[in-house]
Amino acid sequence: MLLVLLNCSPIFAHPHNWIDLNTSFVLDDNARLVQLKQRWEFDVYYSMMTLADIMNEYGSEAVGLPKTARRMVNSLANYDYFSTLRVNGSKIPLGKPSRYSMMTKKRDGETVLELEMTFDLKTKVVIENKTLAWQVFDPSYYIAMNHSTDNNIEVVSGNATECTIEITTPDPADDLIDYAQSLDRNQKDTDGLGEDFSETAFINCY
Repeated sequence: MLLVLLNCSPIFAHPHNWIDLNTSFVLDDNARLVQLKQRWEFDVYYSMMTLADIMNEYGSEAVGLPKTARRMVNSLANYDYFSTLRVNGSKIPLGKPSRYSMMTKKRDGETVLELEMTFDLKTKVVIENKTLAWQVFDPSYYIAMNHSTDNNIEVVSGNATECTIEITTPDPADDLIDYAQSLDRNQKDTDGLGEDFSETAFINCY
């Protein structure tokens, strides 16, 4: 699905490609969750091919990056931006991002793309003494979308609220892994597969 939504080539559907995630949860002075910020850092191969497409279509990154970001975000809206937030088990809608942008950065001498999205929550959520569960995944394809460490998740608070962060990784069965690795861009009826490979970040604030 990510392959289709982001308009990339067949190579991106391969399970060894990935997106490196960074997430910030912003609290107000009453320990209410009011904003969520995401940054997706794409792998070198997807970035290289997308930048080539941008140059071919628009002639410059300055013109093409904003248009590509808009296309991605509009397409991802139909799938809740691949993002699921729950507080004590209840799903919290993110709504549409209030801001988004795409840019390039250097990583190990290579140019990669980053997509940033900021969500201002319509309903402020009290999170003290509650558990936040956060997942980001393509629902159909086996693509790694992970926070590399706990440090890639932060809670930004204006008061003394203390929070703990724990990332749990899935343990799918071998036959499910074999099936996921066999998929190509034309595979159908795989909705739900991505969640089987999705990490979950648990945030508890006190």
